[in-house]
Amino acid sequence: MENKMKAFYDVVIIGSGFGGAVTACRLAQAQRDAGKPVSVCVIERGRRYHMGEFPRNLWRSKDWWWDKEGQRGWTGLFDYRRLGEIDVIAGAGVGGTSLIYLDVQIEAFDTVWDTSGPEGNRRWPQSVGWREEMPRYYEKVRKMMRPTPVPNPPLKTLALKASADSIDQAQRFRLLDLAVYWGKPGVRHPDPYDRGGPPQTGCEYCGECYIGCNSHSKNTLDLNYLWMARQAGAEVYSMHKAVGIVQNKDDHPQHPSGYTVHFEDLRWNRSGSVSAGKVIFSAGAVNTTELLLRAKYGYRQRRKRFDPTLPNLSDMLGMYFSGNGDFGAIGFETNRNVSPNRGHTITGVLDYSDHFDGSGFFIEEGGIPDLIRAHFRRKPGGLSHARYVWSRLRSLLGSHGGHDLLRGLLDFMDYDTTRDALMFLIMGIDTADGKMTIDEEGRLEIQWNTTANRTFFRTIEKTLRDLVEGPPPALDGNLFLNPTWSMQKQLITVHPLGGCPMGDDDTKGVISSEGEVYNYPNLYVADGSIVPSALGANPSMTIAALAERISEKLIEKGIA
Repeated sequence: MENKMKAFYDVVIIGSGFGGAVTACRLAQAQRDAGKPVSVCVIERGRRYHMGEFPRNLWRSKDWWWDKEGQRGWTGLFDYRRLGEIDVIAGAGVGGTSLIYLDVQIEAFDTVWDTSGPEGNRRWPQSVGWREEMPRYYEKVRKMMRPTPVPNPPLKTLALKASADSIDQAQRFRLLDLAVYWGKPGVRHPDPYDRGGPPQTGCEYCGECYIGCNSHSKNTLDLNYLWMARQAGAEVYSMHKAVGIVQNKDDHPQHPSGYTVHFEDLRWNRSGSVSAGKVIFSAGAVNTTELLLRAKYGYRQRRKRFDPTLPNLSDMLGMYFSGNGDFGAIGFETNRNVSPNRGHTITGVLDYSDHFDGSGFFIEEGGIPDLIRAHFRRKPGGLSHARYVWSRLRSLLGSHGGHDLLRGLLDFMDYDTTRDALMFLIMGIDTADGKMTIDEEGRLEIQWNTTANRTFFRTIEKTLRDLVEGPPPALDGNLFLNPTWSMQKQLITVHPLGGCPMGDDDTKGVISSEGEVYNYPNLYVADGSIVPSALGANPSMTIAALAERISEKLIEKGIA
């Protein structure tokens, strides 16, 4: 049961993902340890999920999809947004995208810290020695998330390794560190890390990692950073969607140098506001940038005009958007038993970070949730039934994105014969030159330069064909690319970055290297939006490490 929200806090944090969870934890702990009353509030648009509460009924669309700004019951787990030239998938819920991410905890490519954009300038603030500083913050994240490799690699992991061996690339394969409690499969432990945390169950290798782990085997943020934040005294309010922010006037009774955040309580369909001396935006690259673009430029909804509330935000707002090189493909009819429904969704990687003149990439293997496979196996007809389900899904999902992707997958996949299919999840160093804007009604749009990235993606395609289509001892299969790319050159990313990039001044970024927004003291951003380049590797660990650094700088300034 959530307490009643107060009107004033020292800190209000918008969002509970890898930025918001970290800052909530560290700031609440600092206040507690200093003997001060803890005054940290987190507002999260999505639901709180307890063990066993993630959706599993394929037909209950509102349980799966976040849509219509969370109105009329559309408060599901997945937020799929079509944003012009690129589509974005994010999570909604207490714990943010950690609820649906694939647990990979890995540092950014070493070349990232020297990234220069097409315009020739160095992207990361030059006032910081990132190579020297970041290892300490990465280590903090490791101690909290406890990542380790899969102890019993499944068949699909071995298939990925075999594909590399067959083209003399064995040295590129390794197991990834995953934030998972392996334990004894299916056995519940009351406190697996002996730190006063919640009960978790040993991973059952069910492949349901990205549709919400109902056994709490995944070390999602609600089971560590947010758990510790609440233990320290922070308050976390679910189903509260931030809709705007204003800077308080000098005569404000509580926070004359602070801000007031306006929100909608989706549970009771009512509006509210909360004031704080410091506000931290941590709603993710898409939602944080959209909220701040609305604050900078204003917007119109129906007949009502909302004037700008933070007009002096840097003109760099919306710049340096990156999809982190996200790309997807499947190898069909391979000569191996892959069993993609068995095992953790990602376990291994082929590391090409040294490839392609610094614009390297990772190739990771993926999987299919056993829930979906089991559903189709119970039905007669295989592919014909899958096509029937496609038509039903299309009618149920209405205007949701992803139709081309799902149609393409169902055209190729018979769920009775997927045992030899190997999924590939790729990410890397794209140009990070996308631009995020809003239309007159405040809806986000992304201008993404596909042409500038085509050489990068063609290199990935060629590498995948070598891995999949080579004759024995290679996989001797058929490569199927994400149909939204092969048909329309439309990309889908689950790792959006940029929009509120950090920089050495307000001509180079929206925030300082310490997370504070230029021209607006006591306003901070700590999430993937602050990253001014692609990261190459799965970005969650770097986002969390940057949030650890921002938290430390805030504490040094006297938040405690």
